[in-house]
Amino acid sequence: MLNDISRMWKFCETAGFSARIKALHRPLLWRSAAGLASDWGLILAAFACVLAWGWLAVPPALLIIGNRQRALGNLMHDAAHGSFGANRSQADVIAQFCLFRPMCNDLALYRAEHFAHHRRLGVPGHDPDLIHCEDDLTKSWAGLWWRHVADMAAWKGSVLAHIPRAPAAERCWFAIWWGGLLALLALLISPRAALEFLALWLAARATTFHAITIFREISDHAGLRPGTLLGFSRNTTARGVLNALFHPHHNGLHLVHHLNPGMPFHALPAAHRLLLAWPEYAAAAHCGSYAALVKSWVREEASGRFFEKKLRKKLLRIWATGVETGTV
Repeated sequence: MLNDISRMWKFCETAGFSARIKALHRPLLWRSAAGLASDWGLILAAFACVLAWGWLAVPPALLIIGNRQRALGNLMHDAAHGSFGANRSQADVIAQFCLFRPMCNDLALYRAEHFAHHRRLGVPGHDPDLIHCEDDLTKSWAGLWWRHVADMAAWKGSVLAHIPRAPAAERCWFAIWWGGLLALLALLISPRAALEFLALWLAARATTFHAITIFREISDHAGLRPGTLLGFSRNTTARGVLNALFHPHHNGLHLVHHLNPGMPFHALPAAHRLLLAWPEYAAAAHCGSYAALVKSWVREEASGRFFEKKLRKKLLRIWATGVETGTV
């Protein structure tokens, strides 16, 4: 992994833009704060729509809240890397109270596990975020996605986050944060409204947030060839509604992130444009559409065999039914 990063810096120096890449690593607290404010604003707006319009607004509200929970998770990821703000201690305090505690994640635990993912990328038993199994790659992309969506351990992780594993003191902070928010909503609106917000938050974590998170995690590495950073990390460069849904805050530029772990989210597109001049980077996995992305999750030849087997089984069932009924 370090070899790929070293070669990137050597190319940047040769190409004359290493100073520009270094400048892109500079965190801007106002950019992070703007993203944070917009995410919470959309969550509260979705909640307000439910209060105003009732059950009709619940499905779109769950989609918006789950999507913005994912966006908050992406800002949390920046904060773990120290790229939320230039002043690390100040940025950590803001991230603790506006990201980690409402999302029920422990900053120290998150950092330890995520840094292990960077250091031991793709190594079974050592990469805690590894979603890659050759047996999975014989499925269709939808089958692969559903298998992980339906995995109970993954679902519990999406809903409960670090609650079962966080230190007792941090679990107390989770309770204090949520108790304070619900008390404020009860005071400003009504106790019923406070319970409705909690129900929407948890329902979104259990449904849309979970499905989006699994999609995002599969998209980062699954279907590629483990062994190197360039060969086992993927960029999703598509724009539009699907990008806003699955990869808020430029989170689809995952190869750029692994090459530059401390770079803030808002600088990733500029870094990507510069790095395309590096032939090794340009030859890596870049998906310009979501159709191309999901196709790249699975081995094309294995997926073909999977569908051949399904078709063969279906034909055999039709033949057996025909024999029983005397039509064959």
